[in-house]
Amino acid sequence: MTPTETRIRVEFTVPPNRAEQRRAYKIVHRVLFRIFFWFAIGLAALAFADVVLAVTLLHRIPIVDLALLLVLALWAVTFPRRCGSRRLRAAPRYFANPVTFEISEVEAGETSAVGHLSVRWAAVTSVVETSEFWVLYADRTARLVLPRRHLTATDEATVREFMVGRGLVPEQTSEA
Repeated sequence: MTPTETRIRVEFTVPPNRAEQRRAYKIVHRVLFRIFFWFAIGLAALAFADVVLAVTLLHRIPIVDLALLLVLALWAVTFPRRCGSRRLRAAPRYFANPVTFEISEVEAGETSAVGHLSVRWAAVTSVVETSEFWVLYADRTARLVLPRRHLTATDEATVREFMVGRGLVPEQTSEA
C-alpha cells in the first residue's frame, strides 16, 4: 500500500430498482448508443443524397432506395435500445433482489442472490463518474457500476478520496 492510499471498508445494500438498472445500462453503453446514432445520421444523409442525385440526374424519385435507407436509419437508432431492453428482461432474478456492494482497499464488489462479482483495484484502469454512478473499467470494459445515491455523505467522500489517491477520478468536481 502506498502512502497516498487509505484503508477503507464501505458496505451498503441497494434495494431492487429496475429504473436505476436501466440508467446504469445506458451509462455503460453510451458509446454504443452514440455510434449507432451517428450511423443512423449517416444513413439519413445518404438517403437524402440519393434522392437529390436521382431527381437531378434521372428525373425520378427513388422510393425503394429512400425507404430502404430510412428504415435502416430507424433500425440503427432503435437497435441498441431494443438489445438493452432484452438484456434487462432476460435477467429478472438479478433485478428482483437486493444487491450488497462492498468496497475495500483491495477490491470493489457486489453480491446478490444470483452471485458475486468483484474487481480488484489493481485491475481498474479508469472510472467514469456521473451524478448517479461510478463505473469501474478494466481494459476498456465496464466491470462494476457503483450507485452513489445509496452511499452516506461520509462514505461517498471516503470512496472518492480513495479513488483520487489512486488517480482514477479528478481531485475536485464542481457541481455548482
